[in-house]
Amino acid sequence: MFLPVTAVGETNYFLPKTYLILPEQSAVKINWILAPESKNYLPKESGKKFKFAIDFKNEPILLYEDKLLINPTTGYIVSLQEPVKEMVCLDNGVMLFSNAEQIGYLVVEKNDKLIPIAKIKPIAKLPFKNSKIFKGDETLYAVSFNSKAKKYEVFVFNNKTNLFEKVLNFNEPIKAVSGKGRNIYFALGKQVIEYKNGTIKYIYEHPREEIQDLMYNEISGLFYKTSKGVGMIKDNGAIEFLQTEEAIVFLKNTSLYVFFPNVGGILELKNIDDLRNFGFKVIKVIDIQQTL
Repeated sequence: MFLPVTAVGETNYFLPKTYLILPEQSAVKINWILAPESKNYLPKESGKKFKFAIDFKNEPILLYEDKLLINPTTGYIVSLQEPVKEMVCLDNGVMLFSNAEQIGYLVVEKNDKLIPIAKIKPIAKLPFKNSKIFKGDETLYAVSFNSKAKKYEVFVFNNKTNLFEKVLNFNEPIKAVSGKGRNIYFALGKQVIEYKNGTIKYIYEHPREEIQDLMYNEISGLFYKTSKGVGMIKDNGAIEFLQTEEAIVFLKNTSLYVFFPNVGGILELKNIDDLRNFGFKVIKVIDIQQTL
C-alpha cells in the first residue's frame, strides 16, 4: 500500500508505508531537496548504513558505511582514510567527525586519485573509547560507558578548553542526547528526561517504541524519532506527525530534514517551529505495521 507525501506546487511523490499529517492551519511547508524519483548518486539501502546532516551551505551530506562522504545533490564523493563512527554538523556550520578515540574535522589530502581521500585532524580526545557524540543547540555532547563505575556518563564539550566536561551519569543506557549547554534532554528507552538547573524530571514517554534520536533548538523546540515515527514534544505530550520506516532526521534552525534511504529522497519541512503554536497530546500512537 502506498500513501502520498506531497510537495506543494511540485510533482506528487508516493512513499511506501508513509504518513505525513500536519494541522490544517499549520504554516509548515514541504520542499523536496532530493526527489525520490530523481537520478542521484545514492544506493537504495538500509538506513543503518547512513549518517545524515545538513552543512553550512544547507546542502545534504551523507556518510555511507563509515567510509564515504557524499553530497547527493552534486555527486561529490570523498573517501575516508579510516572508518568514522559519528558525524555531527553544528549550528555554526562546523562539521565534526569521531573515530573510537577522538573528534576532529576532515582534511583532504592532495593526490592524483579519482576520489579524494580525507583523514581526521584531531581537536580533542573523547572521554572514553567508543564514546558517542550528539548535536545540541550550539552544543556538542558525548555519552560514554565508564566500565569501572558501571555508569553511562554524559559530557558537554567546552569550546574554550577543548575538553569534555562530565555533567551527570545514569545506570541505564542512553540512546540519544540533545539540548543547549547544561539544559539537556535524554532518551532512555521509551522515556525522555530533562536535566535543568541540577534537577531531573520525566517529560514524555512514548506509548509504543523506544526513542532512537532527539533533536532540539530554542527556535523550533524538541523533536524525537523512533524506528517508525517522528514527533514534537510539548507540555508533557507529543504530536507524531510523520510515520515511516528507517528515516534519518536532522534539525536545523526552523527546518526539519528527513532522509528516506530506501528511496534516496530528502524532504525539508520548513517552518517546523509553527507546530509549537498548536496544543496537542497523543493518547495513542497507531502502529504503522498494524495499520498497513
